[in-house]
Amino acid sequence: MQAPRYHYAGDVAAGRLVEVLPQHPPTPMPISVLYPKSRQLSPRVRVFIDWLVEILAPRF
Repeated sequence: MQAPRYHYAGDVAAGRLVEVLPQHPPTPMPISVLYPKSRQLSPRVRVFIDWLVEILAPRF
């Protein structure tokens, strides 16, 4: 199966799952954050975007 690494990283680390064919990783999937351009970006949305970048950027 192919799933985002964060879904099963704990199971791999614990030995419950074993990665097969690690030399053939899946193609990275793009992620987009969309918000209305006509409105000012709210602080909550800005914090959410920054959090996504922080947790996802090291994985790619």
